[in-house]
Amino acid sequence: MQPRQQLLDIWKAQVAYSWRPAEDGGRHKEWHWGGRNDSDAVGDAQQLLCLLYPAQELVELNYADPDATSDPVLDALGGLGDAVEIPIRIMRFVKEYMERHVDDAGVPVYSGGSNMHRVDRTRQANPEQRAIDVTEGFALAIPLCLASLTFLSDFAPTVDRMSRDDLADEFTKVEKAVHRRLLGAITGLLRSFAVSTFDADDDFGRQLIALINVDGQPDRKIVRRFRDASEEIIASLRNITVGSGGHAGVAAPTKLFEIGWSWSVVEDAPDILDVSDTSTQRTGRAEDAPYLYFTVVALEAIATLFSPRVMRRNLLTEEEQRLAQSLQLRMDVTRRYWAMVASFGGGSKWPLEDVPWRTTDGLEYDYYSLLVCAVATDTFGASRGGDDDLIRLGEVLTELANRGRITRRPLRRDRAIEMHFPGVRAELAGIEKLDGPAMIWNMVDFAPLLLKRLYHAAGLLVTIEARAELLEVADQVWDHLARRRLREGRAARLWDQPQQVFTELPNRFDAPSWHFTIRVVEAMVLAAQFATSEPARSRPLEDLAHELLVEAEHVYDQELLRGSANAGPALAQEIRSVGLTIRHAKDVVDERPGTAFALGVKALIDLDRLIAAGRDAETGV
Repeated sequence: MQPRQQLLDIWKAQVAYSWRPAEDGGRHKEWHWGGRNDSDAVGDAQQLLCLLYPAQELVELNYADPDATSDPVLDALGGLGDAVEIPIRIMRFVKEYMERHVDDAGVPVYSGGSNMHRVDRTRQANPEQRAIDVTEGFALAIPLCLASLTFLSDFAPTVDRMSRDDLADEFTKVEKAVHRRLLGAITGLLRSFAVSTFDADDDFGRQLIALINVDGQPDRKIVRRFRDASEEIIASLRNITVGSGGHAGVAAPTKLFEIGWSWSVVEDAPDILDVSDTSTQRTGRAEDAPYLYFTVVALEAIATLFSPRVMRRNLLTEEEQRLAQSLQLRMDVTRRYWAMVASFGGGSKWPLEDVPWRTTDGLEYDYYSLLVCAVATDTFGASRGGDDDLIRLGEVLTELANRGRITRRPLRRDRAIEMHFPGVRAELAGIEKLDGPAMIWNMVDFAPLLLKRLYHAAGLLVTIEARAELLEVADQVWDHLARRRLREGRAARLWDQPQQVFTELPNRFDAPSWHFTIRVVEAMVLAAQFATSEPARSRPLEDLAHELLVEAEHVYDQELLRGSANAGPALAQEIRSVGLTIRHAKDVVDERPGTAFALGVKALIDLDRLIAAGRDAETGV
């Protein structure tokens, strides 16, 4: 796969597409916002993140310090200029984005208008509908702002050295705008959190019971088991007091519930008053019910607030840190809830393993199973006891690759193709109250999201065989994605052209989908980080390596006792070399047992040769 090279190729292709002559016919170039969809806050954030995110996650791709920028990076971004011009231009792209996506009063907006599609194509969408802030807009703003702040922090010494007042003023304004957008995104996610409660005998309750009742027990017993399993979750919900959500209704002993993020700020969400800027807190319109897709994007965004990079650099202000703690509480309780539901009962079969996942509003899609995997993976890997749960989750991911027609060929008129295009539809309940048509959000990222989940799970696994199986599936998913790259035109080498794999699709595209491309970029970053992580350790191999080194050290001591080290210079040097090999093997055996085993074998072979040479010398042969 060569993820670093893939990221460099994406950068080169992105610059070729986006950095183009100005539309006014002048000789200068400008950044072209948008792609397959028109420019909006969501799509433009995805486009800019393709440029910013890899450089902040992978140090060897960083371009903020002109003196440290590598030649491959300079080649990939060469269309933007030289090592000094590249970071200046990228800072100005960030500035342009921050200035572009504000309302008439200069307040940041988080809308995804061109991602919304009318159910009734005969009705025109209300402009207010297109302009509404969406959860994905809040979620994308967080990694975008954090990546921007990291970049600006690294670029600051260069700005100081240049001694240019205009550039320093520009730098300060950009940094201030980024923090304002970040604060608005955090408060937006706090007000988009949803807790939906329902009775066991209504439609939602019956759907949830049918999903988790994998062993056919009476409904009353399932309700009681659900309440027992969620006791700590309910207690945590009582601590949610900032923004929307809370525990109203959840405490009733006969109630069932779901938690997560709605598609936008929920209706009647209270304002968060104790913040320095309340201007981004617009009226909520969304139904107070969680959506799996928006829950996943929210959780991934929140996790970046607590990444080692952010914590180490102290990128957040005190106010942002305080609000982020409230988001962390929501993240933790949401992950625990969905891991509990996904593995409900803890028996021989989980609800998650009964693919496809069925939502409480009666929808069934393999895509929903993948989203539940995304929410539950960290809980399975961290607090649930490790590999046993992760191995079962990995088997679900492998099955989804099959059912999604990624590792198996599609059938004619295969419904699975819909997941790839036009995508799984989510109805944005509540948006119709703005005097316009009902609208939907299409989710088309099944393949790159699956690749992300495979690398995420593989990175948490310790068992070598299970990890290897997931990586083999990941290679097949990447092969699938590579075949979906656009092959010609200005957008060549970007994504997505699903018709190249699913030939019965009629649609072909000339422009890139930044929604799809950023998902591939995220997967490539995960793959690169995985490649630099410590290899998985085999416990049996580790035990065998320890036993082998015990034998090697014992034979080595015998040779020392026999006087080999005091023999001629050549023989003495060889015996010392064997001793160094054994010592090095003992140093690495716990981290790299395979390497230690190989070194131990080499030491034993060398010792056997020395012993044989000594015997030959004694017998005169």
